[in-house]
Amino acid sequence: MSRLSKFLAITVVVGFLLACNFVTQPVRDVENLAETAQSIGSAIPIETLQALPSAIPAETLQALPSLAPTLEAFVTNMPDFGNILNPQGAPVQEWKAIPIMPQATVGQEFSENNTYSFKANVTPKEVQDFYNEKLTALGWNQPFDVPIEGDAGIMVFQKGSSVLTVTITSSEGSSVVVLTLA
Repeated sequence: MSRLSKFLAITVVVGFLLACNFVTQPVRDVENLAETAQSIGSAIPIETLQALPSAIPAETLQALPSLAPTLEAFVTNMPDFGNILNPQGAPVQEWKAIPIMPQATVGQEFSENNTYSFKANVTPKEVQDFYNEKLTALGWNQPFDVPIEGDAGIMVFQKGSSVLTVTITSSEGSSVVVLTLA
């Protein structure tokens, strides 16, 4: 066999090996990807996966398209919580046509944030009930409803182009309520 024949034979064998690798490598990549997906799938408990669809009420999902402007207003108008959680001064009965709970013991306006905060000797659930009743009667609606459980929560109300967030937290037997109007 001549030198040229040997060279051509080796070139054909190398070319064949490269072509086979070119074809089989994507198959190996897909197999590795499938194994990774299977590992991730088995790492999440089935109970969690089954609970996901029922964790979010259908009404909430239907309200999500109108939620974007509300969340944007909420995030851009987040108050500086420096002194807001410790208001000083006498509470008012009404702030910018928003009723203040009669149980309020102290209250303070933070005009730079368009915010009013007050303390009241009530539970977060009582605050939620008060604002659901009073603001609904004044024409405000809730784009979504988040039940307040435990020591804290946020309520969002909308009336026309105005958005009111009611942030509630409890501390030492009383609740601090922060009203932010955007």
